Amino acid sequence: MPMFKKSLFLLLIMVVGILGGTIYGNVKSDDVKQLDAATTQKDVQKNFDGDEEDDEDEEKIFVYVTGAVNKPGMVELDKKNSRAADAINACGGLSPTADTDNFNPAQEISDGQHIRVPEKIVELENQSFNSNENSFEKNSSNKKADDVIVNINTAGLEELQKLNGIGPKMAERIIEYRQTNGNFKTVEEIQKVRGIGPKKFEKMKNHIRI
Repeated sequence: MPMFKKSLFLLLIMVVGILGGTIYGNVKSDDVKQLDAATTQKDVQKNFDGDEEDDEDEEKIFVYVTGAVNKPGMVELDKKNSRAADAINACGGLSPTADTDNFNPAQEISDGQHIRVPEKIVELENQSFNSNENSFEKNSSNKKADDVIVNINTAGLEELQKLNGIGPKMAERIIEYRQTNGNFKTVEEIQKVRGIGPKKFEKMKNHIRI
């Protein structure tokens, strides 16, 4: 009888051990599954974040460029290329009339921006001014001798310039001629002054005397 109880006790211990091992194994298996699930979720999140970063790197912006560039218009750029110079290069570069002193190619740009590259206007303004000035001088020249009679032997610089076609330089030549050769003997002699030919003399002959 004692032997039977001892065997029964050992059998009971073995059953408890087997049950304990089974339960422990199931718990471990669940832990591994949870760990694998967590790892998988992290990998998915990492890949998702990486995709977002790639999308950001590849994000495009559009800007509109006008003014002194070779090919003005709308251009597409990578977001990382966010300087005005990148937009200008995409438009074929600056034209020869670009006013680089009043434009900063290093400025940052953003999506939808309108970039205007200024052109040099100083020379155009000077040309316009000179053109208007010449026109004024021409009109004044046409009017200034209508009712003037000038003594070419005694007239000074200002008075000589009242004659059609006589400016400061020509007036100086007339006075220089008088100083070198003496007074004019006839009004026709004024044609000996360099720059005064028959056509110019014809316009002034009725307005000069000696």
